[in-house]
Amino acid sequence: MTNPTFNSHLLAQAVQARGDGEVSARWAFKHRSTFRLVDVREPHELEGPLGKIDGVDNVPLLELLGGEGGFSRDVPVVLVCRSGRRSALAAEALRVAGVETVASIEGGMLAWNLDVEGRTSVVEDERTANVHNLADAAYRTNGLSEVSAQWVHNNLGRFRLFDIRELAELDEFGRVAQSEHVPMQTFLAQAGKFKRDAPIVVMCASGGRSGRVVRALEAAGFTAVASMEGGMFGWRAQSLPVG
Repeated sequence: MTNPTFNSHLLAQAVQARGDGEVSARWAFKHRSTFRLVDVREPHELEGPLGKIDGVDNVPLLELLGGEGGFSRDVPVVLVCRSGRRSALAAEALRVAGVETVASIEGGMLAWNLDVEGRTSVVEDERTANVHNLADAAYRTNGLSEVSAQWVHNNLGRFRLFDIRELAELDEFGRVAQSEHVPMQTFLAQAGKFKRDAPIVVMCASGGRSGRVVRALEAAGFTAVASMEGGMFGWRAQSLPVG
């Protein structure tokens, strides 16, 4: 049954005014009762440093992309994740599926913590917790920092996961829905733009290319990086979900 306070017109106006499919965290807070709020992060992330919004529905991204979540065409939906990337993907999927009014919160839970909760230290709090989490899980094989595919799956959202394979490989073998696709050569060219103390996991097909990239990152001064052992082959061998 549709909540009588839901207001598709109000959300549609806000989205149209911005023109980018997003609403601000402050707008979402002010109009919280007028839409269904869905968090597409993994369940463990809701218990992490960024917390969760009271009353939010949790439908992880991969489940949403698989058609789960019970979305109705005429119920307005606002989606949130950590920073806005995954929720934007989810919003587009819902639009394609026929949901009439949907938006993503710009900046995700980072913006919500800062602009609504007033937590000015949240970025550093999260980084510190996630760096320690990665450090505890990483092991060194012949000097290379690695983490298992299962650990990556269990901790999605606690680090940036970069897939450095070529696009054709993603089309043929699938991808981890939460990963960021940046081909190897492009990644190496752009690496200087990434924060050197932020947690990063790199994956490829089998671990060879990601291993070389991780060694290069560590040589360049990155302090919290690891390669996903076995790459996509290792991921699929453990029957982990493929997007």
